[in-house]
Amino acid sequence: MRRISGSKLLADNERGMVLVVSLLVMAVLAVLGTAAVMTTTTDLKITSNYTQNKKAFYNADAGVERVIAYLRANTVNYPTGNTPTTISVSCPTGFNFNTSVNLNYVSSNTYKFQMTGTGANNVSKTIETHIRKVPLYPQEADGAVAMYGGGPEVAFKTGGGGGYAIDGHDYPVPADPNCNGSSCDTTATALPAKPGLFTVMTPTLSGNDTAHLGGVPTQTLGASRETEFNNFVEMVLASSSNATPLYQSTLGTRANPAVTVIPNGTTLNATANGAGIIIVDDGGSLQINGNFCFEGLVILRGSGRVFGSGTANIYGSLVTIGHLSKLIDLTGSINLFYSSAALANLANIDELSQIQRTAWRVVL
Repeated sequence: MRRISGSKLLADNERGMVLVVSLLVMAVLAVLGTAAVMTTTTDLKITSNYTQNKKAFYNADAGVERVIAYLRANTVNYPTGNTPTTISVSCPTGFNFNTSVNLNYVSSNTYKFQMTGTGANNVSKTIETHIRKVPLYPQEADGAVAMYGGGPEVAFKTGGGGGYAIDGHDYPVPADPNCNGSSCDTTATALPAKPGLFTVMTPTLSGNDTAHLGGVPTQTLGASRETEFNNFVEMVLASSSNATPLYQSTLGTRANPAVTVIPNGTTLNATANGAGIIIVDDGGSLQINGNFCFEGLVILRGSGRVFGSGTANIYGSLVTIGHLSKLIDLTGSINLFYSSAALANLANIDELSQIQRTAWRVVL
């Protein structure tokens, strides 16, 4: 029998061990390689999904901006209850978002809508956006009549009949915007009242103010808002150079309230009912003949005046600014009644509202 030396056995064993170790190393490397490939593939997928999610989000945000731009540039019937208003916009080339959204009512002058943007591989993001119509005109009437200039004076009828000529109790607007004569008369509600006459200095009152001045209180003194109202008038007048000025020369209606400016040297004959804002500038006149009913805000600047032999109900508020002395003559048949409903309708003058995004969130 041939004898095998111990050194040869040891060498053979070492070679076998090397083979086993080599195979194990190769197996480990193969596993690591496969894992690396899988990890890289997964990373690529994650990166791709992240990129497409970002793209979908940015598309949705672009759609939101498109809707806001539409609201700023167009006349829209904003919802007032549970029935939404549908807004349709176009989607520019290179973007991908839905072109129709439902504008829902949240609260006064606040609305919300959802916009969905998409990326590749059916990736989508939906953003819910809250917007608010911010009025550009002065808010919160100080009274049925507010005289912010100097030397305020009001002349009332001397007799006791005829009821209030100035009243700060809250009146509803007439049921029919085209009412005439006594059908334009309404009865004050139980809503919170305003002062009848608000002035910044003690006014001179003549006639029977006890019988013809109402409100809570009937008359009060307070801080001037003359600068605020004057800045508003200047903003409106400065728009004359715009392609579409903020004002017109005719009266608006309840359905389409507008800003009407009566400039210096001009007289507007009030022969039909109206709604919105009337600015009677220094040297201008609003003449009332026959029956007239107006809903909204009337601003008399400087020597601007309201006069005439007709019968008029002005629901909302009348403001005077820019004078050292001012007489409001109510010895005829002009009545000035505070009305929150008439003033609330000013929000429908789209040109005097600025659309702002107030909040947003990703919902899907």
